Amino acid sequence: MRSGKSPQAACLEALKRVADHTEPRLRDKDGRPTFGLSFYAVNKSGQYGGAAFWSGAKLAVCDGAGARSEECAYLYKKAKA
Repeated sequence: MRSGKSPQAACLEALKRVADHTEPRLRDKDGRPTFGLSFYAVNKSGQYGGAAFWSGAKLAVCDGAGARSEECAYLYKKAKA
């Protein structure tokens, strides 16, 4: 966020760095991590964001509008079961 990224963009950037440095033994046949990881961030203006490796992750939020969960951004879409 130091370079002006939104909290969500900063979370996605951190996930990309982790994915790029993941050992081969922890990757699937397509080179994606075989584990889950999520990041959440809030900047000093109160903007928030979250991101996960895999789709379907949620972020819990409580503000003036009340408590709720919101979808996180993600790097990889889960295959439908």
